[in-house]
Amino acid sequence: MNARSGLLFALLCMTILGCGKNKYDNDASALWNFKIETTFDEITNISDQAITGNMVYYKSGEIITLIAGEHTDYVKTPCSVVITIDTLASPKVLTVDYGNTNCTCNDGKTRRGKIITTFTGPYLSLGTVITHTPDNYYVNDIKYEGIKTVTNLGLNSNGQPHFDVQINGSATMTTGEIVTYSSSRSRTWVEGYTTLLNRFDDAYDITGTALATYSSGGGYSCQTNTPIHVKVGCGFPVSGVLQITPTNKPIRSIDYGSGTCDYTFTVTVNGITFTIN
Repeated sequence: MNARSGLLFALLCMTILGCGKNKYDNDASALWNFKIETTFDEITNISDQAITGNMVYYKSGEIITLIAGEHTDYVKTPCSVVITIDTLASPKVLTVDYGNTNCTCNDGKTRRGKIITTFTGPYLSLGTVITHTPDNYYVNDIKYEGIKTVTNLGLNSNGQPHFDVQINGSATMTTGEIVTYSSSRSRTWVEGYTTLLNRFDDAYDITGTALATYSSGGGYSCQTNTPIHVKVGCGFPVSGVLQITPTNKPIRSIDYGSGTCDYTFTVTVNGITFTIN
């Protein structure tokens, strides 16, 4: 549930910049940043699935699950994924190992390297801190580094669970370009937190900022003007406004609408509004 919601902020601090690239100017930053934020959200999703041994989309071969201290011998086939769970460590550690060579997963992406996740307690417990760290980790031959930290802040004044989400990372593209990215988000679980067995009635509000810089120069900043609302059953933001400011480029204002799951939003640049669907 947290990985799906994490995509919302990415979906415009990145996806919309892609529209900007094609319609408004020759800014190439959109695709780079979409890759970074999406990959860090996938890292969370991979870890969430790995803890249960269920990695439908993010695997290629078989899944080998090891419990630290209990299993020591195993045979790794070329594209199997080795999951190691260490509940005796403090904090607890989950390692997902794709190996040192590329394997094409069921979602069509190639992966190699490791994802190391630590967690101090259950996701829904006040104060739980979850960290995700890629270790020599590549997706489609792009190397991702850094750390993503999710902290459970407990209930807000409305009795809703809310979380602090921080990403500090970078990606080394196949061209050698290095993109450095950071984001700071507040994620509030506004619907579905009382029906834990039905994730599809979940909804989140996201606010926050992001900043990216490129080794060749330039970058962009992004902030929410009104909270971005995403329904897990929709899988796309249904309301809220983002403001994106690329270096030396016009400001983009992105409006997701009034709550309808129609996969449509508007982009306003220099007073001109475009509808994207």
